[in-house]
Amino acid sequence: MTYSPLTHNQHTYIFKGMNIKSNIGLRIKELRLAKGMSQEQLALRAELDRTYMTSVENGKRNISIQNIEKIVNALETTFEEFFKGFDINL
Repeated sequence: MTYSPLTHNQHTYIFKGMNIKSNIGLRIKELRLAKGMSQEQLALRAELDRTYMTSVENGKRNISIQNIEKIVNALETTFEEFFKGFDINL
């Protein structure tokens, strides 16, 4: 399995061969943990249900771009930073 690091200092990777839902979930979790936030805190800030957030992080939900925007804003980051490291040929 090949991977591309998100940044040179982080330990989570975007895996080729994993589905996009799993990769987005991993990225959300990585950024959330970097901010020291719980799933519940992120869900509250993004105005999303905590159980929904759990299923997104676990790659179980087909998340909409509107909800990605809510999460990006709640994480106080940008779309550019959120999608950094993603391979468009996943």
